[in-house]
Amino acid sequence: MKLYHIDRSGTINVGQTLDLQKNISLGNKNNTKLLNMVMPYYNDGLSHHGIQYLLNNHLFNNNVMPLSNVMDIIFEYERLLNYKEKLSRYQAFYAFDSEGVKKFINDNNLSDTFYKIYEVKSDYFEKHNMSLISGSMHYNIAAMAKIYWEDGEDPYGRPVLNEYLLKYPIQVLKEVKLEELD
Repeated sequence: MKLYHIDRSGTINVGQTLDLQKNISLGNKNNTKLLNMVMPYYNDGLSHHGIQYLLNNHLFNNNVMPLSNVMDIIFEYERLLNYKEKLSRYQAFYAFDSEGVKKFINDNNLSDTFYKIYEVKSDYFEKHNMSLISGSMHYNIAAMAKIYWEDGEDPYGRPVLNEYLLKYPIQVLKEVKLEELD
């Protein structure tokens, strides 16, 4: 199966082998102490996504955490509590099949100057419905997380958008254009 990553950060190149980041430092002694309490959950390291959503607060506005960060944390804690065998979203690389790439780009109105698409490969991946990463109330987000990890049906009947969580290391095989996807 061919899987594709939509690179919106501009940090990926063909031929790279990507791996989890280890030896993470926050600089501040108090923050480092707190980080050391959390990192045993992630002994192998964190992905770029994991660092952004678990550790970085540059996405915060007026010290208020965005809802997307809150949802991600709830999904991760649901996994830690009840689905430890599943791949952590903080240790995964994200990809789509060709239909998912088209849907994600269309649904998010992404300009082709804003991203590149790369075919990627991993020895292991899991498929989950990205449309379930939603909610506005804690109970609702927690329920969506449970359904996500169990690969259940969306109770709201929204169209499925399958995302693939890939286990590191990741091989970046080639760049592809949207119109080349079958």
